[in-house]
Amino acid sequence: MQKLTSAEYEQLAIRGKGRSSHVFNSIVNLQVGEALLIEHRDWKRKASPSTLVRYIEKNHGMRFSCGAISGGNGWAVRRVDGLQKESAQKETTSKIVNKSADQDRLQLKSDLVVFYLGRMAFHKIERIEDSIKACTVHFWKSDNTIVNELFHEIIKSLEDQGHIVIENGKTYIPLRRN
Repeated sequence: MQKLTSAEYEQLAIRGKGRSSHVFNSIVNLQVGEALLIEHRDWKRKASPSTLVRYIEKNHGMRFSCGAISGGNGWAVRRVDGLQKESAQKETTSKIVNKSADQDRLQLKSDLVVFYLGRMAFHKIERIEDSIKACTVHFWKSDNTIVNELFHEIIKSLEDQGHIVIENGKTYIPLRRN
């Protein structure tokens, strides 16, 4: 038995639990940009090392470039990037959360448009403050700042499209001329 320094320990190819070959451990321990030459005498399996490389990519979240060397001398494996499985899952989760939040926002905006146009059809003319207050009361489960922000987006776009007119802090539906 001998005592190792941390640098010596880092140089060791440590086997994991279960059955692990020297080639497997060498591939798993590759750093980004490092390459490994696997010769025929090192490889005892029937299938090429690319199957092992794909297995490691799938289960360990690493990316490799693998190919046979011309002349039949063996295979070369190079680690391409350090994408870890956890970070890939976090990115996917954040995209799903953002997509869900966007859908919730669009649904709220759609509901606000329907609610506001219904009020305008009934009241014909209304102060903007009264409309905002009615929207915040009706959509009390939603965040008031988001409701306020969406309401202003809605009335701005409806005004730009000519569906409503805003004058002196009041909104009304314009009379159409045929």
